[in-house]
Amino acid sequence: MAGHFDIRRAGFGDVRELSLVLARAFDEDPFMSWLFPEPAYRLKFVQAWMRVEVESALAMDASWVSLVSDEIIAGTIWCPPGRDLHEGGRFNQLWYLVLGANPDRTSELAEGLSMIGSSHPEELHFYLNTVGVEPSLAGQGHGGAIIRHTLDLADGGGHPCYLESSSSRNVPLYERLGFEVIHEIALPNGPTMWGMWREGVRSG
Repeated sequence: MAGHFDIRRAGFGDVRELSLVLARAFDEDPFMSWLFPEPAYRLKFVQAWMRVEVESALAMDASWVSLVSDEIIAGTIWCPPGRDLHEGGRFNQLWYLVLGANPDRTSELAEGLSMIGSSHPEELHFYLNTVGVEPSLAGQGHGGAIIRHTLDLADGGGHPCYLESSSSRNVPLYERLGFEVIHEIALPNGPTMWGMWREGVRSG
């Protein structure tokens, strides 16, 4: 289990370190491997992707980091109810990044990303876009702890939460946190993702 650690909101001074931790966590992730299939360059591309996502979440005060001895060892990227993580042209930054790595897969990638976006529930919810733990510390409870931190905030307002899991191994973790699989998203020539929903719980 996780030892002593601190959780706080991420700040813009954390962008580089947090994006690198998340990139290492997702270097072998099925979804990221679909987006960036060349292993030799994947870490660089994934870090650039995470940097855009982190900056988007920071603009909404919706990113958290877990620290041990002032070093980031885990982080989350959330989107609050009623907001779009990719508003303000952020999606274009991600799209150009993906196209740069895959100039011959435009239709396939556009279809897959559109499938993910259109699968989001219409009911207002907190969206867990990303959670990642430094690979050397995976399996010690840090991922669950940092997710619970924001679930507590969501529960304070009775808000439901939604996420997509790109790894079947993580589905049981999310189920233990109260999420249930509501649909599957089979990406074209790619992996299956599991859309998972957690009903709002009014705390207090």
